[in-house]
Amino acid sequence: MTTHKPLPHTWSNNNITLAWLGHAAFLLNFFGTRILIDPALEKRIGISPIGSHTIGPKRFVAAPLGAKEAGNIDLLLLSHAHTDHFDYPSLRSLQSLHTSVVTAKNTAALWKGMNYASIHELHWGESRLIADTQVTAIEGKHWGARLPWQKSMQANSLLISKNSINIFFSGDTGYTEKIHQQLAGIPIHLAIMGIAAYAPKAFEAHHATPEQAWKMSMEIGADWVIPMHWGTFRLSQEPMTEPIVRFRQAASGNLAKIPVQEIGATWVMPL
Repeated sequence: MTTHKPLPHTWSNNNITLAWLGHAAFLLNFFGTRILIDPALEKRIGISPIGSHTIGPKRFVAAPLGAKEAGNIDLLLLSHAHTDHFDYPSLRSLQSLHTSVVTAKNTAALWKGMNYASIHELHWGESRLIADTQVTAIEGKHWGARLPWQKSMQANSLLISKNSINIFFSGDTGYTEKIHQQLAGIPIHLAIMGIAAYAPKAFEAHHATPEQAWKMSMEIGADWVIPMHWGTFRLSQEPMTEPIVRFRQAASGNLAKIPVQEIGATWVMPL
């Protein structure tokens, strides 16, 4: 059970305020733009046909906010279509004609029947200004198919920019120098990095180890780093708390650069 409860209605539009909602889900007030990333806020993730319960892994830590508690969302960002990032029950609960969506290439069909203001597919390298925020799709090292035969669906890392502040969200990715190459010359103020689901070793091709995640965040010159994709669902073979222990060890001497390490914690970025 999380001991933290974000209070987004109290967040100032003059700052960048962020809360980790578990796994890869983040709620941000980005200078007045309300952003929700990869929400999976229910008790389980997995297969969720309309009118039935979700069949799949259960949360170890309850979501600190439900979909209705997140408030009005201006921009909903989905990195890719895997069920731990693209959770149909959460997305149905969040439906609003106030909210614009950014989704990966060839995934727009997954939104059929849901009511949002707009749906924007972004391919690697493409950028779109939505809700006063620039969103750019970055190529990582992951596959995005919802079902095995849907091979055309891509997976994005994301660069989110406003008022000269740049936030990098890794989504799911194995270690790759492509990210550093695409972000060359761009100051990264915050990197949100996946650190788990690397065991067995074959998983490393698509999910960075804690050490690789720290290395990538340093390669792109991130001022601050928030680890994610750990401690919420059991998706692989490593112990649940091993990723954060190894990540702290990799960041030894730089732990002050890691402002959020607990689900539900809220952080205001120093400007």
